[in-house]
Amino acid sequence: MRYILCAALFCSLLGAQDNPAVSPPSPRGDGMFYVNGIDYHFISLTNYTVVVAAHSVVNRKFLGVKVRILNNGQHSVTVRPEDVRVEDAVAGRDLEGISGAELAKRMRRPYNWSRFAVNTASGRAPDAADDPETIDPQHSDIMRAMQQMASQMANAPPVLSTLSITEATGQPDSGIAPGATISDEVSYLRRKEGSRPDVLMQLQRQISPDYLERTSFLANTIPPRADLEGVFYYPMGKLARGPTAPKKAAQTRMVRVTVPVGDEKFQFMFAVE
Repeated sequence: MRYILCAALFCSLLGAQDNPAVSPPSPRGDGMFYVNGIDYHFISLTNYTVVVAAHSVVNRKFLGVKVRILNNGQHSVTVRPEDVRVEDAVAGRDLEGISGAELAKRMRRPYNWSRFAVNTASGRAPDAADDPETIDPQHSDIMRAMQQMASQMANAPPVLSTLSITEATGQPDSGIAPGATISDEVSYLRRKEGSRPDVLMQLQRQISPDYLERTSFLANTIPPRADLEGVFYYPMGKLARGPTAPKKAAQTRMVRVTVPVGDEKFQFMFAVE
């Protein structure tokens, strides 16, 4: 009987060697890199790679979560904004986001200009006393003129792009070779993120509502060897702080980002700055 069992085990080992598809390919891995001081986290699985970064934007009133999805597979995949989940890891609850279109609509209102704008010359946000909701109506003409000037500055060519970043790239991308090392992948993803002005950096400066709307994450279908990127927005005031940490410590506010793509889920943890 022992000889029969040994023979069966030997045959099964030979069969496994003849059929390399028995073991599924392992994921390439995950890691982090920096672009302009902002840390980007990525996870790379068999068919997709997801890159995520998070930072306070729009006069620190909102949390901007930038997501890029690369389709490394052989079939198209559709991604919808409502499928992406962002949680307050401290409070243990989901965050309710605001669409880029709605946030842009709010920014276009004159009485919200000082609340969302950033003074690029001095590098500071307007004081609460400058809020047009607290000043006399006779200042509305001045505020409208300032808003027009801010819009003109925000529409300068170096800052704004004429195309939405949420359009999936139509040209095939060489991507990462299956046998590439983690170092090769980091270099490739960093070059991709640095190939144009960084969106999260731009959103910390004086921007127009049109720019904010164009950079929002929209539903789209990603063809093979193409990618899709966009930004999600969440009110910063809704984030809880850890009760035992210093009041101004950035790491006391944490978010968990879950991005489902096809049949796979990608999860990231971020300290909010």
